[in-house]
Amino acid sequence: MRCPYCGGLNHDRAAFCVNCGRDLTRPLPPNNQAQRQPQYQPARPGAAPQGRPASTPNPQVYRAPGQTVQPQTSRAASRQRLASSPAQEVANPLQSTFSPPPAPEPPGPFPPHTMAQFEALLPTGSQAYEVVENSVGDGKKQTVRIAYAGCAGWQQAATLLKAFKEQQNGKCDTIIIQGVLSPRQDSSGFTNGQLQFNRNVRLGGSINNRYIVETGNGFAIDSIRFVLNEQ
Repeated sequence: MRCPYCGGLNHDRAAFCVNCGRDLTRPLPPNNQAQRQPQYQPARPGAAPQGRPASTPNPQVYRAPGQTVQPQTSRAASRQRLASSPAQEVANPLQSTFSPPPAPEPPGPFPPHTMAQFEALLPTGSQAYEVVENSVGDGKKQTVRIAYAGCAGWQQAATLLKAFKEQQNGKCDTIIIQGVLSPRQDSSGFTNGQLQFNRNVRLGGSINNRYIVETGNGFAIDSIRFVLNEQ
């Protein structure tokens, strides 16, 4: 016997439907014949689930002869593919346009190992400078601050040596030449190299003049420091 409500199969003498649980002994009202529920049917292999539209194939896209058609992928797969692929470097046109020119090579070994090599930097390396301060303090110590354009380390050393030869006070035992990038810079330190000259320094059994030269601000990773002795 079929259930008049859901259409499910039951025993001929069943009082209640095994599918929907309705009372089979009570006759259906005349106006309730259309309220039967459809009988459940198992899905056929390959058929779409009930309540969901069947997936439609990707639309056909025209491609030129010989051109392959890439299958469409989901957004999650696209994001995963982009995350796993290495980042591509994008060239910046402004970087190549405004990049500073490479620093010129020194005419000799740098840092120099002798005073002759140090002075060989003067003809091509010394830059034009402006004296910002020239003072003599206690203990015969002279401090000269000069301002000039930024340049390579060996050019800084040559400019400091040139200023030392032109601005030194022969009566002072210690002469410090400090280079700065701007004349209005604070006088607490140097940013464009420093040369310190100490006169009559005793080294063992001899007395020499000592040059201590630092490039940059003395703390940068590319700063160079060297010491030379002059008899």
